[in-house]
Amino acid sequence: MEVDRDRSLAGALKAAYAELGKQEKSVARAILKDYPVSALSTVAALADSAGVSTATVLRLVNRLGHETYGQFQEAVKRDLNTLLQGPSDRFDPAPGAPGSFAQATFAQVGGNLKEGARGVLEADFQDVVELLADPRRTTYCIGGRYSRYVAGLFADYLGVLRDKVHLADGQPDGWSRLLVDMDSRSTVVVFDIRRYQRTVRRFAALAKQRGARLVVVTDVWADRATFEADYTFQLPTASPSLMDSFAAPLVLAESLIGALAIRLKDSLKERLALCEELDCVETNLNLAWPGIPKDGPLEHALTHDPLARSTKKDET
Repeated sequence: MEVDRDRSLAGALKAAYAELGKQEKSVARAILKDYPVSALSTVAALADSAGVSTATVLRLVNRLGHETYGQFQEAVKRDLNTLLQGPSDRFDPAPGAPGSFAQATFAQVGGNLKEGARGVLEADFQDVVELLADPRRTTYCIGGRYSRYVAGLFADYLGVLRDKVHLADGQPDGWSRLLVDMDSRSTVVVFDIRRYQRTVRRFAALAKQRGARLVVVTDVWADRATFEADYTFQLPTASPSLMDSFAAPLVLAESLIGALAIRLKDSLKERLALCEELDCVETNLNLAWPGIPKDGPLEHALTHDPLARSTKKDET
């Protein structure tokens, strides 16, 4: 089994999982359940938690490319150190060859997308699309310091497709107004990567307590137990830059929106047509919502709106 040294140990375990034997899978599940803490225990304790022999644990360690359990735990510690790093820790001022950084970035992001695609379970993806499509449910979106921009874009896209969409933005002191309305008919979509924001985790935990279904989009370093989500998508965010890459989380967000649009079909077409009629843009409204037939409600609005007619005349 070929081991990718640039991948986290947890990521390597997930990638190799399908090739493992039954007992080795038990060890992998025990490690991933509470990673990295679970992997810092003794070999005997890990074997006991997985219900296997120490020989099985060591066999898995060897399959992951480590000769001894000590080497395996050193890799775990490196993962933990990487998790705790900030931009200043990753900053390397040494210049590369001209043009090499852009190529390295595109290559890394391309690899992230391929790895991310393999890690997204289709059943989970479709379940989340169904949650987002349910008209009885209210959807809340939230993100961390930088991931809030992905959450905001996702909420904007989602708001085009359906109603009852809210974004937890601004100061955390104001988020309680969203939490107070949550119940078992609520869906919360969280975008958060290292170094994970405590206020976002608390928001998710409180939402879960109030009965909301929780969908988390995070990175490969995240401990699944942190959020206790109904659905967790762990995507690679590695980058040659001092900042992590949001390309894979953004592509997943766009994929959910695209799949949801197909799922909604005719009801979405009616909603977009109504958006055309109610659009407040004072120029050529065709630019606001592309894809609506010219003989639809938009042309009617242009024909009967004097301001729109005068603007259209001015443009010619």
